[in-house]
Amino acid sequence: MRNLTLRQIRIFISAAKHQSFSRAAEELHITAPAVSLQIKEMEEDMNVSLFTRENRKIGLTSAGEYFLIYARRIVSTLNEANTTMERLRGSQLGVLKIGLVSTAKYFLPKVLVQFKEDNPNAQIRIEVRNREQLVELLRDGEIDIAIMGRPPKEIDTRVEPFANHPHLFVSSPMHPLAGKIDLSPQVLNQYEMLSREHGSGTRYVMERYLNEHGVTPIVSMEMSSNETIKQAVMANLGISFVSLHTIGNELASNQIVILDIQDTPVIRTWHVVALNKRNASQISEAFRYFMLEKGGSILKEMFAHAQTSCQA
Repeated sequence: MRNLTLRQIRIFISAAKHQSFSRAAEELHITAPAVSLQIKEMEEDMNVSLFTRENRKIGLTSAGEYFLIYARRIVSTLNEANTTMERLRGSQLGVLKIGLVSTAKYFLPKVLVQFKEDNPNAQIRIEVRNREQLVELLRDGEIDIAIMGRPPKEIDTRVEPFANHPHLFVSSPMHPLAGKIDLSPQVLNQYEMLSREHGSGTRYVMERYLNEHGVTPIVSMEMSSNETIKQAVMANLGISFVSLHTIGNELASNQIVILDIQDTPVIRTWHVVALNKRNASQISEAFRYFMLEKGGSILKEMFAHAQTSCQA
């Protein structure tokens, strides 16, 4: 493996994650033939096959699965080394890499405005992904901190709560259930449901609620975007289960209404999540302390009107 490069390792990790050379190429902004060529060179250098190739589909071989473990360790170690070098160079801040589930993008900009007031020279990079993807980014050291609801069990992390996170059922004001009081969860069986995709934290909370109440509504549409969900709800295409923190503007303008369904809202928790074994940079520690100290009060202030609607 004398000729192995870091670029090849990153290409391999991406291809293994997506189980696709073309999707890895899209993520890395290179061509699919370039990905294929780099993987081929790696396999020739290591004298093993890393991927199976059958009917234009790829999968990891046993050797590929073992090498993926070491590849991730290499990338994570290099990211940690970079943080340490920044400290030794006397870098006061460095770059803060934040990962967040899509629901958090509705409040994080307001949080960052206040954070930047205290840290005007901070450089910030943001990755918006679903929960499963954030876990991968944390594990590989590609982000310093994740803002998410359900904390990961797959990796060793430091998990700290900073705010409540209500979830509830919503509809268009024109929906037959809009305005009705104290509805049984069973009424959901009578109407079409619009849902987030598998891997989404919101989808997980919704399915847990439905299972606990023995409800099996028809999921007529599955979407990977909160914005698309909201547009579909406003068009009266069905009911959806969403985070309160995504619908503040729509509630205020009466484009979306909260359904009064028993045992809702479902209160979850927002967490700041970081790897336990990773040497945290000064700027990531500053952001973590900021979120724990002020994150909850910022959310409470931002969604005071929505919270009132939720409790009405």
